[in-house]
Amino acid sequence: MAALLSPSPLSLRFEASYLQPAPTDVAKGIGAGLGASYRLTDQIAVIASASENVVWTRAGQPAGAPRVSRSVFTVGGGALAVLDATPVAPFLEATLVGLAPQEIAGYSLAGSIAVGADWAFVRAWAVGIAVRSLTPLDSPGGITAASGIAIATRLVWTPAF
Repeated sequence: MAALLSPSPLSLRFEASYLQPAPTDVAKGIGAGLGASYRLTDQIAVIASASENVVWTRAGQPAGAPRVSRSVFTVGGGALAVLDATPVAPFLEATLVGLAPQEIAGYSLAGSIAVGADWAFVRAWAVGIAVRSLTPLDSPGGITAASGIAIATRLVWTPAF
C-alpha cells in the first residue's frame, strides 16, 4: 500500500512570471507557463517548460514613441538539482532557452541559470519562487554576459501513484 502512495518521479508546474529579456527596460512584461520535471535521483531531475509572455517594448519604435505590447514565446529544457529535500527544497537550475520572436530581445537562444526554492505545504503540492538569469548565446555580438532576468512564482504538483 505504501508503494501506491509514494510520490511520482514526475512533477508538473504552473508559473506566473515577470520577464525582462534585456539589461535595459527596452522590453519587460509578464507571462504564464507550464513545465514538467522527471526525477532521475532524489536530487537530480531533467526539466522542460514553455511560457507565453506579453512584453511592452520600445524595440523597433521611433525615439519618443510609446511602448507597444508584443508576444514572446519561450521554451526551455535542462536540469534541476535539489539541494535539500525538507519541506523547503532549495534548487539550482540550468537550462537552454529559446525566445521567439528574436527582435524583441535581440537574441533567440539563451543559457539560463536559476536559483529558487519550493515549499511543500502538503504531500503533493508545493509553492515556490525562481529567479533566472538569461545569457544570450546568439546575439550579434556573440555570447555576452547575463543580460536578462525572469522571476517566477510556481505551483508544483507531484502526484502519488
